[in-house]
Amino acid sequence: MDAHDRPAFENSTEAEFSTSHDRAELLGIGGDSEARAHLFSHWDRVLPHRKLNGAARPHVFEDRSAPLDISYVHAGEERTLDDYVERNHVASLLVLADGVVVHDRYRLGAHRGSRWHVWSASKSFTSTVLGRALHTGVLDSIDDPVTKYISIGGGYAEATVRDVLMMSSGVNFFHHQGSPDRRDMYRQIWGQGRDLDDFAGELGPRVRPGTDFNYLATDTHVLSMVLRAAYAQPFHQIVQEQLWDAMGMAGDAFWSQHADGDRGHAFGHACLCLRAIEFAHLGELYTQDGVWNGERLLPDGFAAESGSPRAPFQAPSRGARGYGYQWWVPWGSAGESMALGAFGQMLWVDTTRGVSIAQFGAQGGDDSPDTNPEDVEDTHAAMRAIAAAVTSRDARSSREHRNPLTPPATNQMRRPSS
Repeated sequence: MDAHDRPAFENSTEAEFSTSHDRAELLGIGGDSEARAHLFSHWDRVLPHRKLNGAARPHVFEDRSAPLDISYVHAGEERTLDDYVERNHVASLLVLADGVVVHDRYRLGAHRGSRWHVWSASKSFTSTVLGRALHTGVLDSIDDPVTKYISIGGGYAEATVRDVLMMSSGVNFFHHQGSPDRRDMYRQIWGQGRDLDDFAGELGPRVRPGTDFNYLATDTHVLSMVLRAAYAQPFHQIVQEQLWDAMGMAGDAFWSQHADGDRGHAFGHACLCLRAIEFAHLGELYTQDGVWNGERLLPDGFAAESGSPRAPFQAPSRGARGYGYQWWVPWGSAGESMALGAFGQMLWVDTTRGVSIAQFGAQGGDDSPDTNPEDVEDTHAAMRAIAAAVTSRDARSSREHRNPLTPPATNQMRRPSS
């Protein structure tokens, strides 16, 4: 990254974290919601990054944004959207219905132009690029071993692309409970500038791949390594061409990496920073079953498979979300899935209603409300109330016909026949 790409540091929160403070401590970001919002919207000052440029032929969504005054009942209590926004430290909320912006609101210093760090919601962008690679034949099959494309040992030596998509690589690594965990990882890659490629390749096996669900940053990063090898390009350039340009993403964005310029590799699992409208734009691709402007961008059935459990160990339960291909699945889903990131980042996608809801959050630490089963279900209830409020019955009926939720049983996600 050139010197002019990194603004001069001021006496501010991001300067403290990016200079004198060990970056590994960012994992437990403290302060109040205003301080977190300021940091998340200035992430370009924290880590090296590569820029994604707004498409030369951008898609501009029709704007009919209007106030949304709704209430919903959860746990026998009537709650309002305003209550939800306040309780969850929501900084931005943008709703697309039938490809039209029908509502947006901003708090905590955020605005329409804010580029926000969406944390692990970045994973769903990485998996979408992988879907593009499968559709165009850059990758042969979802059941290929990852070692067909990259040289990697340890626990990943026996894993397939499908295994890592499902967070079932079986490697000996943990998100929260266990050792080594993500704090060990961030201490090395953020605190010491180590390449996440190397860290992932040193993780040993824990269980046989494809036998359990274990949410890992390294699984998604390995997907980005596979893509870099298959395309023979830096990851940000792949995202630029396969998502931003292909879909007409209108705004600039950036993706953090472990070192400046060509020496760095983007973190495939996190650190994408973008505007709320581009966040929701990704959801629109999934509401249209992987088709954009009449062109199929994802394999037939890939969107539906991504947003639904692919094995019993991925199934959701009351108060606990399930998983698909790098997308979370709510309990009682009817074509609903989520891209989720720490501190309240969320892209809620309702394929039945054709609604995408982009949320930027500034939750953190003990004040994070979305940490127990009751709060998880409250979040789902709020999102469903929004989707229902902005959708007409006739539009929903036609959309159900266009976007079946169950993928074809014969779809193996293989290279198209030539």
